[in-house]
Order: sequence, then C-alpha cells, then structure tokens
Amino acid sequence: MIGNPRRWAPLLAGLVLLAGCGAGDPVAAPAGHGDHATGPAADAVVNCGVDVPVQRPERVVAMFQNGIEAVLALGAGDRLVGAAYLDNPLPAQLDPDFRPQSYWPEEYPSREEVLRVAPDLVVSGFTGAFTREGLGTRAELGATGTETFLFSAYCPTADGGDQQSIGDNDVSFAGVERDLTDLGRLLGAEDRAAQVVAGMRGTLADVAARLDGVTDRPRVAMLNSPGSTGELRVFGTGDVATTIIEAAGGRQAFDTLAGRQRTVSLEGVVAASPDVIVIPACCGRDVGPEGAEPLAERLRNDPALATVPAVRDGRVFTATFAEISPGIRNSDAVATLARRLHPDRFGG
Repeated sequence: MIGNPRRWAPLLAGLVLLAGCGAGDPVAAPAGHGDHATGPAADAVVNCGVDVPVQRPERVVAMFQNGIEAVLALGAGDRLVGAAYLDNPLPAQLDPDFRPQSYWPEEYPSREEVLRVAPDLVVSGFTGAFTREGLGTRAELGATGTETFLFSAYCPTADGGDQQSIGDNDVSFAGVERDLTDLGRLLGAEDRAAQVVAGMRGTLADVAARLDGVTDRPRVAMLNSPGSTGELRVFGTGDVATTIIEAAGGRQAFDTLAGRQRTVSLEGVVAASPDVIVIPACCGRDVGPEGAEPLAERLRNDPALATVPAVRDGRVFTATFAEISPGIRNSDAVATLARRLHPDRFGG
C-alpha cells in the first residue's frame, strides 16, 4: 500500500456491498487537483475530480497519520468518531484532542466497521482507503451518504484506483496548502486552515532566507525497510519527500526513481551515492525517530555501504514517517533537514 508499510489485513470474505454500491464502472477522475470541464458546483470542493459538498460534517473518520493530524489541527477533533493507523506520536498540542469513538491501530477496518460509526465524511491521507479492497470507491461510499476527501498528492487516475494508478499529481507545498484549505472549508474551519497554512509558509520562508545563495546541495536519500523482508525502499521523485529535500537545500539522490517506497538494492544505494540518508520511523502511536535506529545501524555497519558518503561521513539520520507524508508537518520537516544539510546557516 502506498504511504504505509503495513500489510493490509484481508477484509471479511462475506462482506456484501451495500445497496447501490458497485453498480457500473468506477467513475473516472483526472489526475491531480482541478475542476471538472463544466466547473464545480458553487457549494462544493473539487478533490481528485470528485465534487465534495460543502456541508459541515458532524461525524468524521480520518485515515492515516496525515489525515488524522489535519482533522485535529483544523479543530475538528470533537467530531472525530473513527480513526485508523497512527504511524508516530501525535504532536503534543494535538494529542489531547485525539479521542475517537473507534480507533483501529493495527488492522485496516472493514467498510462495515467504518459505516457502523455513521461518518458524514471520511478523510484519507493515502489512496488505499478508497479502493474496493479497502472501504470501497468514493462513488460507492457516496452512495451510502458518506462524503470523502483524499490528499491530492495521491489522486488515482480513476476512482477506486490503487497505488499503481496514482497519476502525475501536484506534490508541491502549494498542493498541500490547497488540500488543507479545502479541508478547512469542508469542516467549516476556514480560519483555522488559514492559520495553519500561514504558519507553514512562515517556516518555509525562514528556511529559504537562511539558505539564500547556497550552491552546495547534498544528495539526500530517504529510505526505509517495512515489514520483515529486509528489503530497502526509497522515497523517490513525484513525492512530497523530494519537495522536502529540495526546499531543505538538498538534491534527490534517486532522481531517476519515481514514486513512494520503491524497492532498491544495496547496489542501487551505492550507485546513488547519497551524501545524507534519512530513515523515517514507522509504525505505531508510540514509535518516534528512535524506531528507525535498527535500520540506521544496519546501514552504518554494512560493509557493502562503507564507501557511500553518507555512511562514511556519519550522516545517517532518523526521522518519522509523519514528517514526510503530505500534511501539516512538512514545513517543520524542511527546517529539520535544512539544519542537518546546512548547519552553518542555522548557527550550528
């Protein structure tokens, strides 16, 4: 599944689609974020080609860390009736507001479980929630009276598409800000969204000013190793991870590898020759950056990687998965990485 290294648990074998769901083919949706050819309704937000009515939801389900954090940051924690998959601890200022009626920390909930809490709106940070193997397509959920919102970096080329059908989407910070603004409008929290976006822009502007004139841009690789297979995966181009790297004054070491969490060999890491390696930790509400230390140590001590500049020079760092998923933490992730890449610009 894109954006989360857990293996999705199989859904109930006998799950029957609700009446009206699954009729016809999935609704085609253009990649990225934009209007339909006829334009959106005046009282709707267009999200991944789907018109989402602007009507303040009273019961919200949020999927994945970035979706959960966005709902909380926009002040809708008191309406959060369901949540799934925290990859890391919540920010201290948001943690007290996380009191969902139902929380699914390990196994992906079935559609029946989610609909049982009667959400008006399901917000997902990643595309896997809105597939027939997940909660159902957005059209199917809409037929039950449940509206949906997806972070637009992961818009599929057609409703119901999985990680293999993600389009050429906008992974800029402007895209993240637009998502937060749109979600704020849907939640009736426009002012809160404006504050969140302004704070992110302020942090990014400060980093950009500090890096003004920087010409030495280290090559950065973001790697992790989900599951028990031991394989390495890279966060490549066409993902907000690359946007973070570039805004922090670095260059994507895997600039020819598109997508999020693509498998890479040790030989591939050697060939990419990163100056810095960042390993995001996952998965669990209590898993901080230290959760990535076992993989960091594995890379630091692997003789096959001894000549890689990041390993040779002791520049293998840990972070959290939450920081490099599109959402409210992205500007702070830029500031943290910029300090590591260019400490002289931050008084270090």
